[in-house]
Amino acid sequence: MNKLFLVIVFCIQFSYSQEKKQQLKFHFESRVSAILPFNVGNNYLAKSNEASLGVDLSFNFIKMYNFKLGGGYNFIPYSITDISTGGNINSSRYNSIFANLAYEIPIFKKVKLEPNIGIGSSKINLKTGNQRFGHQTGTDFRIGFNLDYELNDYFAFFIGTAYVKTKYDVNTSPEFVSFYDNSSLIQINFGMKFN
Repeated sequence: MNKLFLVIVFCIQFSYSQEKKQQLKFHFESRVSAILPFNVGNNYLAKSNEASLGVDLSFNFIKMYNFKLGGGYNFIPYSITDISTGGNINSSRYNSIFANLAYEIPIFKKVKLEPNIGIGSSKINLKTGNQRFGHQTGTDFRIGFNLDYELNDYFAFFIGTAYVKTKYDVNTSPEFVSFYDNSSLIQINFGMKFN
């Protein structure tokens, strides 16, 4: 009787550990979306620039339980609206490469909510035509969520939002540092997800 009990306990434990090991897997999914950017606050991008429609390319490559690990790239073009604070240039280009962690929450059969957080490296390129006038680099922190509507196992539409706070490395007069060394961005994304 004791041996049978031990065999049953061993089988249950073995099957449980096998189930846990199968939870960690490489799972590639990608998202392509347009970004509607809204810069807020008293800073260079919010006060001296006008944002245009941007692009987000992101992916997840590891899934464990419902956690997903991945990364992405954002690109947002800006046109200078105030040369007194934006400089005598025509445009700024915001680029960000980031890593993110997401958690998938099933809501309905075809609807999933996916909160996410991330950290990345950002760069603002300053240009007039083909001539470049330097850049600013920084670190961004992001938090947001996506709401997916799955059409099938391989394809979904989604809408999402994120808040991105960036801290830039600047070298300017002390009275101007707080205007140029940060940005706050609210972005609304809409696009497609591929599994």
